[in-house]
Amino acid sequence: MEELERDLEQLAEIGGVADGGVERLAWSPELRAAYAWLEGKGRDLGLGYALDEAGNAFLRWDAGTGPALLIGSHLDTVPNAGRFDGTLGVLAALDVMRAMRRDGRTPRRPLRLASFMDEEGTRFGTSLLGSRSFVGAELGDVAERADVGGITLREAMRAWDRDVDRLAEARGIDGVDGYLELHIEQGPVLETEGLDVGIVTSIVGLLGLHVTYSGQANHAGTTPMTLRRDAFAGTARAALRLRDLACGTDGMTANVGIVEIPNGGKNVVPGRCSFTIDVRSATREGYDRLFRDVGAIVELIAADEGLEVEIAEIYRLDPVPMDTAMVDALERAAELEGAGHRRLPSGAGHDAMMLGAHVPAGMLFVPSRGGISHNPAEHTSPGQCALGARVLRRAVEALVC
Repeated sequence: MEELERDLEQLAEIGGVADGGVERLAWSPELRAAYAWLEGKGRDLGLGYALDEAGNAFLRWDAGTGPALLIGSHLDTVPNAGRFDGTLGVLAALDVMRAMRRDGRTPRRPLRLASFMDEEGTRFGTSLLGSRSFVGAELGDVAERADVGGITLREAMRAWDRDVDRLAEARGIDGVDGYLELHIEQGPVLETEGLDVGIVTSIVGLLGLHVTYSGQANHAGTTPMTLRRDAFAGTARAALRLRDLACGTDGMTANVGIVEIPNGGKNVVPGRCSFTIDVRSATREGYDRLFRDVGAIVELIAADEGLEVEIAEIYRLDPVPMDTAMVDALERAAELEGAGHRRLPSGAGHDAMMLGAHVPAGMLFVPSRGGISHNPAEHTSPGQCALGARVLRRAVEALVC
């Protein structure tokens, strides 16, 4: 068994659950155990270890002079996740550093591995918390956000000896001048086309909204259909209209993921309904349309159904193009490794989108079987993982050696 494959097996045991999934939520004991495992691997290679105020873990190879090249991804997961999302990027970076040290390749400037905290955002609704803190982004009021068990972010961080009021101290982007991230595709393109790797050209812009329609709760049997102010009917119409908009707009996706009807009953016309909207586009033109078209649909349906509407923004992240030189470097590395490749956009958000707004960044995809992710069935073969790591190594060495 190759070392990268063995590392994946070992980390899958940390936070492993009964059906083969993995669960290492942000700021959890399981994630802390994964960090301890990573620290030990770094120590074996003679690398320094650091944990910043945002819970980002780093292995440091402080060779040469100048700003560092950063490589990595994240080790936190969604609930009952697969074993590759994020984790492969951290372990591939570890594999690159291990192979370079084994072969006597010394970088002419610092090389660092990063495992960013809370990329997923599923526990506290704080997606990309670690990478946002690292680049000095405004985080807003997140301290008292609570998970399903009522634990606040402040409390969870305190258990790690970290203070939410000191997140700004995690800013470290000024010491970095490049970032590379290997990741599973989380989609079907590479597998469908029989390709080994994908070179990411851009990362989608994301807009998240929480919408509440308010109408009139009433008796389901005595209220005529034409006189109803049915909040769920408005929600259903909005979901279908958003789907139609996305189907008719190249490069756009739309999703209504959570629908809640408070005090609902089988014989009650829903008087209130809340739902979430996630819409994405990889281009600036398409992203700008999100604000105009999505809001217009929600407002128009509210007026047509006689509903009141409240719209709250959950998140907004601009689309980020990958650096041209980084894209070229990854493409050259794929060619030298004999890997079949193509350029493609990323439909998912990644830590690279935060770093890429500040320093040259590049992303490399490897195939996902069946396009499945965020699921215990998530799978990328050992050979595909190893090939991706070799391509990443060639790109890293071209940049730092």
